[in-house]
Formats: sequence, C-alpha cells, structure tokens
Amino acid sequence: MLSGMGTKWKVLMAVGVLGLLWVGRVAWDYFDSDSIAHQAMQVQLKLFGSAIYEYHAATGRWPVGLDDLAQTSLPQKSYVWRQTASTLVLLWPQQLKADPNENGGLLLAYWRGGLFNEMGRVWVCWGDLRTEHMPETELRAKLKQQARLPQ
Repeated sequence: MLSGMGTKWKVLMAVGVLGLLWVGRVAWDYFDSDSIAHQAMQVQLKLFGSAIYEYHAATGRWPVGLDDLAQTSLPQKSYVWRQTASTLVLLWPQQLKADPNENGGLLLAYWRGGLFNEMGRVWVCWGDLRTEHMPETELRAKLKQQARLPQ
C-alpha cells in the first residue's frame, strides 16, 4: 500500500504518527499522578514547605523570602532549589502554627510553571505538608479566602 506513495508523504505520515505518540504520552503523564513529572513537583513543594518550618524552628520567625530559606537545609537537599523557586509561588504565610498538623487549611505554595499547570490543575502544598493536584479555580478561591485571614 505504501509502495505507491511518494517519499514526501511517507515522511509526513511518520512525523504525524510520532506527533500523535508524543501527545499521547503527555496526556498519559498528565492523568497519571504517579508519573515522574507529578512526583517531582510534589517532592519540590514538600522540600520548600519543610524548609519554611525548619527556618521557624531555628529562628522563631516565619520566613519572608528566599534568602531566609537559604539558611535551612534546603540548599543541601536540592541543589536546584533557587531555579525551582522561580516556578513556584511561595505565599509566606505568617499566621502558621509551629506544628504543621495544625495548618492543614492554609496554603504554603503552589506550582505555577509548566505545561501540566496550564491544563487547568495546579499542584499545591498545604500547611500540613500534604500536596494536592487541584483545579485552578479552587486554588484561586482558596487564595482569596486566605488573603482575608488576619496576619
């Protein structure tokens, strides 16, 4: 069947099939919360969240910027932490309790970069250091609610 086709059409068909396979793989990774991309986002969010509590335990204050987190073990745990920080939104809440388990309703950070977060769902890190892949509309509502809390 392909013997009568020109080389140009064979190349175009091969490129088309490769394109479909790539799109299929991206879609598979997006819906598979155990994919490497999803796991990497969760690990990084938890590292930053843990560093916030580590800074508070060492200083008695809550961090207000990246330079504060540089004083924690975060740079040793993730050598790309500064680059990763550019893809996160760190909220720097000041109304946290020292015990993470008491902060389950507060957001610490969310992942703003990447193709996966352009598709309507965003990875977030809660104050109790759990991560969740939530719809962006829910995130926006929670951010508004959290902004109204007393500092």
